[in-house]
Amino acid sequence: MMKTKTSFWLAAALAAGFTMGFAGCGDTMTMMPTTCSSDTACAASEACHPILKKCVTACTSGTDCPDSAKTCATFTGLAGGNDAGVRAFCQCGTDQLCDRGTAGQVCQPATKICDAKCTSNAGCPSGSTCDTATGKCGAAVVTDAGTDAGVVDAGVACTPGSCTAPAICNPTTQQCGAAAACNSGMPQPDSCVYGLACVTSACAEAPRVTAATCANFTNVMTPLAWNPATIATKGSVTTAFAPRATNDTTACTGGTPNAFTYTVDLYAAPMTNFPAMIDMVQMSTFNYVRTDGQIISLGAGPVRPTSGYAMGLSNGNKNLRLVWTACGDSTIMTLRAGFYAANGNATCAVANQ
Repeated sequence: MMKTKTSFWLAAALAAGFTMGFAGCGDTMTMMPTTCSSDTACAASEACHPILKKCVTACTSGTDCPDSAKTCATFTGLAGGNDAGVRAFCQCGTDQLCDRGTAGQVCQPATKICDAKCTSNAGCPSGSTCDTATGKCGAAVVTDAGTDAGVVDAGVACTPGSCTAPAICNPTTQQCGAAAACNSGMPQPDSCVYGLACVTSACAEAPRVTAATCANFTNVMTPLAWNPATIATKGSVTTAFAPRATNDTTACTGGTPNAFTYTVDLYAAPMTNFPAMIDMVQMSTFNYVRTDGQIISLGAGPVRPTSGYAMGLSNGNKNLRLVWTACGDSTIMTLRAGFYAANGNATCAVANQ
């Protein structure tokens, strides 16, 4: 990788390892070899078991099931499945019925399947522990394998990016649902709750990237895990990060003449606002992540603005537009930059010469 000298200015429970055999729909039901992540990955007569992540025989009523597992339902108790494509499968109810089907088997809470007793946590799904006295794996927190039309099962919290569009994950309820209306002409996030942004008159999840979509963050994992519903100390939320139409060539001189200028829009965490002066901005408040994963703090200290910070403040210092420039040598024609505010969401943008 070519090394360049760069200067900066600021101008404005799911377990695949659970492999025991189990009884289910029909006379006997054994684990199918096909792995799955949703019902749509299975055949028309099958359902994706939400814990085992294997295609199993589906059912529409208890008459499709053996005496040992007579309940036909989804993990949320929907008999026969529902219209969103979530299929039901045969579930056990008591140890006595399981033992009657195959001697020694119990009804495992973690899978709702008749199976042999566990002897250690290794015999249970991830997120579940083995009660060696009863031989049962405790129920793990799971989401249904079907899409549920973008709605995560009741009692199971959604996370950013986990809902099926057009549903979004509401940080307040931690449930997938329809986006609330908002006024995108008002300061962000308008009426949207923390962690969302107002986009085209509707609340949307704040921008987010993964290491796969922005390699800059391959070894910078903390901002990738940002969850506005659970983060202990809420940070500023980035609502937009993009290259400017015109690069600020005056910011770069000498051995690093090529300028790559970006604009970042943010809103402050609840009950806070942005400092009135750049000298009051703490180090690591705003962070540029280079292509090699190095983090450069944009704020007071060794990286300082020349002017313009105050001009980016608005809405009683609750909103901020940062304009900053990275400088590279003349051989660098494209620069992918990562950006995140402390305790905020990870974003990425590409600027060109």
